Amino acid sequence: MKHCFALLGLCVLTSLATGSTALAQGQADADPVAGISLPQTDVVRGKALFAERGCVVCHSVNNVGGNSGPSLDASNLDQSRNPFDFFARMWRGADQMLHLQSADLGYQIDFDGQDLADIYAFVQNGEAQEGFTEDDLTDRIREIIDNGPSVGRN
Repeated sequence: MKHCFALLGLCVLTSLATGSTALAQGQADADPVAGISLPQTDVVRGKALFAERGCVVCHSVNNVGGNSGPSLDASNLDQSRNPFDFFARMWRGADQMLHLQSADLGYQIDFDGQDLADIYAFVQNGEAQEGFTEDDLTDRIREIIDNGPSVGRN
């Protein structure tokens, strides 16, 4: 997981160095710099990943999800839309997030750089978040949120 944060961090730093705002805006942009391309982002895929991978167990969006982590409603984020700031905050909380993932889900979530870029696009897009409902959750994720981490585990 730390490798994933480092990979996306490198893409983010490249974006900042070149002045590209495409990643923050959720737009497609491939800007090769020193052999590195910024990922194209997909807000719809980010929404699905947020729900399916279990981010929503700890973080809420549009009043859907848990509260052991901060709400990720785009309208309430008290931070710049700078992806570096967003992922720096994730990095500082990585140990706690890994512990909670193991406790709540029974495993640690595995992301690659594209997954993180897409999730970032979703949490920055208020319009996409307005359509996020409990219907987007899998039955297992919904049960964990409603009943705690012991549901569905043997």
